Amino acid sequence: MGAWRTRTTLAALIVLALAMGDILIDAVFEGRGHVFKVAAGHTERISGKLMGNLKPHPGQGSLLGSRIEDPALLDSILAGEPAYPSFQLRFLELSGRLWRAELTADGGSPPGDYPVRVYQRGVGPDPDIPPLTVRVFADAAALRASQASFFRRLLGVAPGTAAGVLLPVVLFLFYGIWRAADGDLEGLQAQGYGPIYKMAHRKTVWEISYGLGTAHGLRRGDRLDLVDGRRRPTGYAFEAGSVGAESGEALLDAAVPLKPGWMVARRQPDAAAAGTEADKDQPSI
Repeated sequence: MGAWRTRTTLAALIVLALAMGDILIDAVFEGRGHVFKVAAGHTERISGKLMGNLKPHPGQGSLLGSRIEDPALLDSILAGEPAYPSFQLRFLELSGRLWRAELTADGGSPPGDYPVRVYQRGVGPDPDIPPLTVRVFADAAALRASQASFFRRLLGVAPGTAAGVLLPVVLFLFYGIWRAADGDLEGLQAQGYGPIYKMAHRKTVWEISYGLGTAHGLRRGDRLDLVDGRRRPTGYAFEAGSVGAESGEALLDAAVPLKPGWMVARRQPDAAAAGTEADKDQPSI
């Protein structure tokens, strides 16, 4: 179960990283605000910015500090021209210079690029500002094939949406791993084993920190054995030095072949009574 959880978390993390990278690709290649894509027979929400000078609208005042959603008022303020029989532009909102609209392409609309200028009525389009481009595709498959984004092209999902779904999944999986590891550690400690958290090799000693403390019945001076990752005795033992509630510290001779994955083990009563003549004793704090 632990290996499955780890592999699943790693896979989700990789896909999340791909989605984050795809967001950047999407922003660079598809984030241009002057090209709007739509498939024939479909509707897309689009948005843009009014360029050039704006003038107050009768009964409305300055447009820069207002938000307008009334369809009739929007149609009296904004214009999208020229009009094409293959698609329609319906304005939904104007907030300052920012506008939102629905772009609907009729079924059977011929594919191609159509230049459109969006401007304030009564001011007219600025000839120095390039027009927007409405790009009509024959169908949804053709539109998806044109996308630079991997997620949009192959899955039909925006990379930002994919990342938003994957992020809580990855966090939940990491939480599961943490809880499982915490449960495994508690199980080890209940059996008298503690992982070695720190192994610092100095000139004449090893400095180690391990996961057994007074909460697990350990006291300063208690004998501890060193075992390998499979809990097999290594033949090395030492006395507990300074002991905290959840962990302890000790010094071992530098000649001890300490390896990652080794643990400390509390002696069972029968082993403690048997004596320590065969131990390879090490100095402790």
